[in-house]
Amino acid sequence: MNCIVVGAGNAGRPVARILNYIDHQVLLIDQKKLEEFPKKTQKILLQMKNEGIELDLGSNSTPEVKYFDSAYISPTIPVDSSIRKSLTLNGVKLINHRDISYIIDEIINIDIIGVTGTLGKTSTTHIISQIFECGGYKVWKCSSRHGNLLSEVIIDGIIKDYHKKNDIAIFELPHGTSRLMSKVKLKIGVLTNIYKDHLDEFEGSVEKYAQRKLFIADSSETLISTPNCKEYLEPLRDDVIYYCTRKTKTINECECDVSGYLKNQRIRIDYELNNIIHGIFESNFKLMGYYLENSIAAAAVALTYGLNENIIKQGLIEFKGIPGHLEYMGNYCGREIHFDAAFVPEGLVSTLEQFTKSELIVLIDNPDTTTIRDKYEIGNIVGEFADIVISSGYNETTGLVDMDAAHEVLRGIDNSNCIKIAVKDMITAGELAIKNSKPGDTILHVGPGAITNYDELKQKMKFGLENGCRKL
Repeated sequence: MNCIVVGAGNAGRPVARILNYIDHQVLLIDQKKLEEFPKKTQKILLQMKNEGIELDLGSNSTPEVKYFDSAYISPTIPVDSSIRKSLTLNGVKLINHRDISYIIDEIINIDIIGVTGTLGKTSTTHIISQIFECGGYKVWKCSSRHGNLLSEVIIDGIIKDYHKKNDIAIFELPHGTSRLMSKVKLKIGVLTNIYKDHLDEFEGSVEKYAQRKLFIADSSETLISTPNCKEYLEPLRDDVIYYCTRKTKTINECECDVSGYLKNQRIRIDYELNNIIHGIFESNFKLMGYYLENSIAAAAVALTYGLNENIIKQGLIEFKGIPGHLEYMGNYCGREIHFDAAFVPEGLVSTLEQFTKSELIVLIDNPDTTTIRDKYEIGNIVGEFADIVISSGYNETTGLVDMDAAHEVLRGIDNSNCIKIAVKDMITAGELAIKNSKPGDTILHVGPGAITNYDELKQKMKFGLENGCRKL
């Protein structure tokens, strides 16, 4: 079958690759020339050419559409575009995201565990994977640590036959990826939470954002969630397994099916599933913050799937955290340095609460990515915990400097005792963090750059810290 994919952006590329994988002849067209795409995208496009996909980039002419049996048109292509009109007039079958999702479902014939939500997706995905690996499973793990565009990472895994080489797939499913995965059947789905984020993509509506996440309620054979999402899920399902943290040993008032708490570097988990399977177990656990709740979610998944307590305990012991998530960078001139990706208000609070025992210097990269966020609110939250805030205007996703964003973060700080500094980049931020701190203080990075540009951002911060130490 001859297929044309219109648009070589984030939506079109994965579609072109999966159609090519199932032996269709694929032409990918875009008005942009190859060199006009980001370098990472250029590399992917050239890889696609090597896979057998024909590229027509930088051409403004409309191809002879009558030679194609089907077409996929990226959502960014205008409704009144000439190519769309031409395809419709010539009776070419239009493929949508659902069609591609059904294709993916046919291809992946191993159990899939999917994790969606606003916060905690990455950590939960990795903890689940660690537990299953301790159980002897070969795991196809896919998270934002493997790439910003998860749909592209999943398709790349299919092309590399990961679904044939592994026993189980464990996928992080952000809202963008959910379109391509909406009809893929999940053995177990996890909904971590729903908070305000990406609302500029949903006309400012939390409800519309939530609906995008709720695809998982229909896709999952078994659904696991926090009570945070109960108001959304109760109209859809009555068999949801809920998990949560609790502050004490008391479980009498806990309405969750799986719950836990942390004390003296040990995690205790209590569970009762379907009024049949129940128990209590403890494990060593040296991590902090949001890792506790995400570990309870992972334990709920493993218990539901049928893994025994010993495997779960071993998985929790062996899990050491993931880069960019409450990551310890070391001691620089007597300052303890930590690196975290928090930027959504609820996530910021969860992270900042871990650092209240010493003077705290917070370095925050531009909270905007391709999504515009409420920087005033973010500054207000950070200011409640920090003694010094150093705000960078550099957008680690787009590569552009926006000093208005840095100043907007600082304007949100109500704490009059907090020192506020705006800088252009994280190198300068690192230097000034050392200059304005003293031995015994804690320096913490927060911001989305720890996800979208992890390696480069961390190196810039490290370089700045080292420069600051040399200047003391």
